[in-house]
Amino acid sequence: ALRDRNYPVSTIETRWVPTTVTEVDDPEQAKALLKMIDAIDDLDDIQTVTANFEMADELLETLN
Repeated sequence: ALRDRNYPVSTIETRWVPTTVTEVDDPEQAKALLKMIDAIDDLDDIQTVTANFEMADELLETLN
């Protein structure tokens, strides 16, 4: 549809978009979750990691 309207398209990719989102507000749970996602992302066979959680910026800053 974009090409039909003369928009330049350089890449196309399928993405998973969650229909439900979980709020993470426990610091220990957030730390474990981020550690798990990093470990999954580091696997050679994994190209992208998608998750359905949100956490407050303040919580994320305390973990860094």
